[in-house]
Amino acid sequence: MAVFGPAVFTMMVLNLLQLSELVNVEGYSDWIRLVAEFTLKSLQSWQWASSSVYYLLGLWSRLVTSVPYLKGDAPSLLDEFVPKITEGFITSRFNSVQAGLPDDLSENPLDNVELLQDQLDCFPYLCRFQYESSSLYIINIMEPILQTYTERARVQTADNGDLSVIEDKLAWIVHIVAAILKIKQCTGCSSESQEVLDAELSARVLQLINVTDSGQHCQRYGELSKQRLDRAILTFFQHFRKSYVGDQAMHSSKQLYARLSELLGLDDHLLMLNLIVRKIATNLKCYTESEEVIDHTLSLFLELASGSLKDFGVSGLDGLGNRRKCLGKVSALTLLGGLVGKKPLKF
Repeated sequence: MAVFGPAVFTMMVLNLLQLSELVNVEGYSDWIRLVAEFTLKSLQSWQWASSSVYYLLGLWSRLVTSVPYLKGDAPSLLDEFVPKITEGFITSRFNSVQAGLPDDLSENPLDNVELLQDQLDCFPYLCRFQYESSSLYIINIMEPILQTYTERARVQTADNGDLSVIEDKLAWIVHIVAAILKIKQCTGCSSESQEVLDAELSARVLQLINVTDSGQHCQRYGELSKQRLDRAILTFFQHFRKSYVGDQAMHSSKQLYARLSELLGLDDHLLMLNLIVRKIATNLKCYTESEEVIDHTLSLFLELASGSLKDFGVSGLDGLGNRRKCLGKVSALTLLGGLVGKKPLKF
């Protein structure tokens, strides 16, 4: 006989019953409260409950995406519990960084793409639910960390252990923002408001990008935590580009660029492309030891080459997508040479 853990059993219940049916079942309020408590305890016990967290986040994402189809007056109570779970997940990621993970990199989501994807596939749906409050929470926890990271760029110290922790925390935040941008579904939020909030989160990541390759941080390209952060930034660019870069996206994203213009002076997608290209060029010039960062950087470059970079009028890009193995750092930098010589964007 198969034995199922609480998380798997809960998913089975949801597969059998829709949220619209669950809220009308006697004892629903007690059940959803117990599931929330179990989820929060699992997040607090992140060292031993990673598989449970995967199933539980899947459950909550199923619940929040079902809210638009609710009928009747029975309360779902999701407004009460989902924000706590959103905050609990982010806190658990920070705690894992602070505690330090095993030396086996395959066990660290920041070094394991599949594990990271498992953890972030469902979480953005929770963030998009009551998006205003969750985005404000992310901004409030990111800004002091970003401020500290900015200050550390100006000061050289012998002990950089805490700087590695800061970079890993920032990497988690950037991955979370990237995952949010990857999806568009938003409950209880107009498309215009969603764009503005996307801009608020993106602006913080873009401010971070101005810092990562400045001052003392320029000496850290060999550090694993710096590489994790730069890979997170590349992932952010990939998802931002798909949602908000290109002629068609520009016309349907006026609120986002209006807000980015107010915050950073980035008022259209060509300026964003300029920023992305510069980061690609910086990575290709500065990383000599990390094959992972170079491969990820070249992947982003090829994505741009297949479409967006043509807006710059860069020639020689046709067919690059079919020549992935032949494209190296030198050839990529040659194609970007006419762009990186311009005055850097600062904000």
